[in-house]
Amino acid sequence: MSGNHGWRRLGARTLIDDRWLKVDALRLATPTGTILDPYYLLTENAWACVVPVTSEGKLVVVEQYRPGADALTLEFPAGDIDPGEDPATSAARELSEETGYRPIGPLHPLGSLMPEPSRNTGRGTAFVVLVAPAGPAHADPAEAIRVCERNSEQIEAAIDTGLFCHAAHVAFYYQALTRNLLCPEQLSDASDAGKTQT
Repeated sequence: MSGNHGWRRLGARTLIDDRWLKVDALRLATPTGTILDPYYLLTENAWACVVPVTSEGKLVVVEQYRPGADALTLEFPAGDIDPGEDPATSAARELSEETGYRPIGPLHPLGSLMPEPSRNTGRGTAFVVLVAPAGPAHADPAEAIRVCERNSEQIEAAIDTGLFCHAAHVAFYYQALTRNLLCPEQLSDASDAGKTQT
């Protein structure tokens, strides 16, 4: 293990391994010699997320049922990165499939986050982009999505009530906010430095 600071992986048993998820029961030794067995590690696909901003300054979000929360929630469009696909291409594809909107400017990278690094290898990479409606959405048949436009005040109210509860999406929202990337004029006028073209 790279950068393990004295932790040692002594063994592993794979309990689940399918297209969505791998679950391993690890046998770990801490730097002081304590044995952790089993220590469950979840391996999930990398995913991409897009923070879509309309020319009116609204944010495009999707409402869908999430079994983990057992509730309808609001999130930004996001999904797994397909094999051979780069994160920016994946983000633009998910935007189109889930919402029917399309980028009308470059994708501005917000970086990558690991929502649960203690037990989960999953990493999400996000972008913010100026968008416009382009046609009907083509969401996966397994998804039941309603597309909404919300202003920043409504997003922050939804965060406060728990309606917008995906921790990584909340972090991506505030990253975009603190970088002044939620204003259409800022997105249009931003420097080409650090941008990713669609």
